[in-house]
Amino acid sequence: MKHTIRLLLITSGIFIFTNSLFSQNPKKQVKAVRIEQAPVIDGLLNEGVWQAAQPATDFIQYDPYNGPDATERTEVKILYDNVALYIGAMMYDISPDSILTELGFRDSDNLNADFFSVDISTFNDGLNSVAFMVTASGVQLDAKVYNDDDDDDWNAVWQSEVKIVDSGWSAELKIPYSALRFPEIKDQTWGLNLWRSIRRKRETDSWNFVDKEIDGKDKQAGELTHLIDIKPPLRLSLTPYVSGYVENLADDANWGYSFNYGMGLKYGINESFTLDATLIPDFGQVQSDDQIYNLSPFEVYYEEKRPFFTEGTELFDKGDIFYSRRVGDEPDLYWAVNDSLGEGEYISDNPGKAKLINATKISGRTNGGLGIGVFNAMSANTFATIKDSLNNSRTIETQPFSNYNMVVLDQNLRNNSYISFYNTNVYKGKNHYTANVSGTEFQLFNKSASYSFFGMFNTSQKYNPHEKTDLGFLYSWRLIKTSGQLRFHVGQHVETDTYNPNDLGYLQSNNEISYNASLDYNFYDPFWKLLNLYNSITVWYESLYAPRNFTEFGIFARTRGTFRNYLTTGLNIDINPVESHDYYESRTDGRVYLEPPKWELGTWFSPDYRKPFIIDLRVNFERSSRYDQTSYSIVFSPRWRVNDRLTFRLNSEYERDLNDIGYVDDRTIEEAKQIIFGRRNLQTVENVIQTTYIFNNKLALDFRLRHYWLKALYNKFYRLDQDGYPDPTDYNTNNDFNFNAFNIDMIVRWEFAPGSELAVAWKNAILTFNDGEVVNKFFNNLKNTLESPADNSFSVKLLYYLDYLYLKKKK
Repeated sequence: MKHTIRLLLITSGIFIFTNSLFSQNPKKQVKAVRIEQAPVIDGLLNEGVWQAAQPATDFIQYDPYNGPDATERTEVKILYDNVALYIGAMMYDISPDSILTELGFRDSDNLNADFFSVDISTFNDGLNSVAFMVTASGVQLDAKVYNDDDDDDWNAVWQSEVKIVDSGWSAELKIPYSALRFPEIKDQTWGLNLWRSIRRKRETDSWNFVDKEIDGKDKQAGELTHLIDIKPPLRLSLTPYVSGYVENLADDANWGYSFNYGMGLKYGINESFTLDATLIPDFGQVQSDDQIYNLSPFEVYYEEKRPFFTEGTELFDKGDIFYSRRVGDEPDLYWAVNDSLGEGEYISDNPGKAKLINATKISGRTNGGLGIGVFNAMSANTFATIKDSLNNSRTIETQPFSNYNMVVLDQNLRNNSYISFYNTNVYKGKNHYTANVSGTEFQLFNKSASYSFFGMFNTSQKYNPHEKTDLGFLYSWRLIKTSGQLRFHVGQHVETDTYNPNDLGYLQSNNEISYNASLDYNFYDPFWKLLNLYNSITVWYESLYAPRNFTEFGIFARTRGTFRNYLTTGLNIDINPVESHDYYESRTDGRVYLEPPKWELGTWFSPDYRKPFIIDLRVNFERSSRYDQTSYSIVFSPRWRVNDRLTFRLNSEYERDLNDIGYVDDRTIEEAKQIIFGRRNLQTVENVIQTTYIFNNKLALDFRLRHYWLKALYNKFYRLDQDGYPDPTDYNTNNDFNFNAFNIDMIVRWEFAPGSELAVAWKNAILTFNDGEVVNKFFNNLKNTLESPADNSFSVKLLYYLDYLYLKKKK
C-alpha cells in the first residue's frame, strides 16, 4: 500500500511539472455557411453556393515529414442546412494523370488510391469522433473512433461523388444529421480535422497539425464553428431482410432448403442516444472461421465477424469483459450428449449453435460527456435429438433459454481523460446459474497529454444453486509517458484464482500476477536513409496469485523502420533466460511443467504497396537446447494488383516444431495418476488465397480459399514427475494425427441503393481428422482432403434500407 501511495504522489508531481512545460498545438477554425438550396452531389464544385464558403487551406504534412507544408494545395468548404452537412474538397495536383485510383468495395482498406477524409467530433471532447472517407476512385469508407481506436465496422448512410479534373480531383460529401449524434444547442462548435492522401508520394496531410510525438489525433483536431439552429432529426430506419439457403451437409446425402426473414432497426431515442436492434438475425453469409487444431490447454479465440456485433461497440470494450462470440455460441452441453447415449442409440440432431432470438444495443453520450451503453441478447432453448434403431427419439437440453446483458457508463473528464463503470450479467435459467462481472477503469491525462495513468478493477461472481458461489477480482494499473521520442510505461496486473469473466468475456487463464516495464525511443521524421524508426524493449515478471509461485521472466526487444524507398522492415528478439513454470500444460491443478530457457529471433520485410506486384516476408526462429527443441516458420505473402479492378493475394505459412514437448494423456497405475507428455514433430501449413474483382464501387466479387494442415508425429513419451520434469515411461500408444480444415467463401455484393444490398454466396467446408494415420506429402494430403465429404451452402440475401425521413419527404 505504501508503494502505491508513493507512486501516486510521484505521478501527481509529474502531472504538475509537465503542465507547466507543455502547451497544446493551436486549433484552426473554419466557419460553416448556412444555405437554402442544397448542392447537387456530383463531385463538381461549380455551383454558386460553394463560392460563399470560407475555405479550409494550408494543409500540413503528417507523413512522411511531420510538420512541413503539404506539397500540393487542398481547399475544403463546408455548408449546412436543416438536413445535412455538405463538404466540398478540391485536391489540386500538378500531375492529375498520376492520381492513383484503385477500386474496392465499401470499407476496403489499403487501396492504392488517393483519399480525402473528414473527422468530426460533435461533442468536441478529443475522444470521440466519426470519420467519412472517399477515395479518388469513389470508394466510401467510414469509422467510429474512440480514443484513437477505429471501429471500421461502423456504417452510416451518406452520399459522396468524386471527379478527376484538369487541376486535380474534387469530392462532394453529403453527411445527413441522421448519421451523427449531437446536442440540441443553438450555436455549436464541433471538433474537425481534414485529411488528404497523395498515394504516389506516400504523403498524408492534415488541415490541423497532428504531432506524431503526442498520442491522440482527435485531441489535436481543429474546430468547425457557426453551426446555428440545427436540430437533431428523428432518426428512425428499418432494414428488413429475406434470405434463402440450399445446403448439403457432409454426413447427409440429401439437399435441404430454408428461408429466413427478419429486420434490423435503428431508432434515435433523443438527439444523443440510439437504439439498434436485430430481430431474428441471419449471419449465414459471414466469413467462415479460420479453424485450427488446438494443442494448448486454452480456449481458441476467434474474431467476431457478425455485423451487428462489430458495429458501434466501442463502449462495450470497457473492462475487457465482453466477447460477443459467447452470444449464440456453441451450447454448454454440446459435447456431453455423447455421454448420454444408451445401447443402440445415436445422435440424430445436435445443433452446434444456440438459436439467437434477438439482440439490442442502446448507446450514446449526453451533453455533459456521459456515455451510456446497454446491450441485451437472448438465445432460445437448444435441444439435441437422440434416436435408436426402432426410431424412438428423445431430446436432451444442451442449453436453456439464456439472456446476456452489459451496461456501461463512461464519463469524459478534463484533458481528454475518462472514467468508466460497467457490468455484465448472464442468466442461464433458474436451474443453472447467473454470472456477474462488475468493474471500473479510468485513464487520466495531464494537460499536455504527455503522461497518463491507467487503472482497472473488476470483480466476478457466479451464482449457482448447486455449487458454492465463486468471487474473484482483477486489478491493473499503468503509468505511461505518452509523448516525445522517449516513452515508457510501468505497470502491474493481478487476477485471482477465482476471477472468471468467461460467461460473456474471454480470458485465457486467471490466477496471475505480472509486472512489466517498457522503454521506447522513436524517430518520427526522416533521417539518414530512413523515413522513421521505432524501437522498444519490454521486461516482464509473472507468478501465480495463489500460491505465489514463479511462472515466467522474459525480455522482448523490437525495432521497426521504413526506408526512403518505402521498404519497411523489422527485427524482434524474445528471450526467456530462466526456466518457465507452466501450471496449465499438465491439465492437472498444482502440477507444473518446467519449460527450459529459450530464445526467439524474428524478422520481416514489407515493400512499397504502390507497386503492382509485391511480396511480404516474415521469418521466425526459436531455440531451446535442453531437449534439442527447434522451431522455425516462414510466411510468404505475394500480392498482385492486375489493374484497378482485380487483385490476387496469397498468404502462405510453413511452420516446423522439432522435439516439441506437450501433454498427451493421463492414466492411473496402482491408484496413482500419471500425466503423459510426448515429444513430437509438428508441421503446420496454411494457405489463404484471396481475390477481389470490382465491377464498380457498388458491385464486387470476393473469393477466399483457406487450407490449414497440421501433422503430428510422436517419437517418445514421458511421465511428468512431481518436480515438473519429463521422465521415461512404458506408455507407447500411437498418438500421431493428421488434421485438415478447408474452406471456400465466395460472395457477390451489390449495393443497389444507399444502405441496401443484394448478396449471393457460396460456402464450402471440409474438416478431416485422422487419428494414428499421417500423410507425409502435401499434395497427397490435399488430394485426400478434397475427396472427403464437404458441407456446401448456397444462399441469397436481400436487405433494404428504409429511412423514415426520406419516406416522409417523398410522400
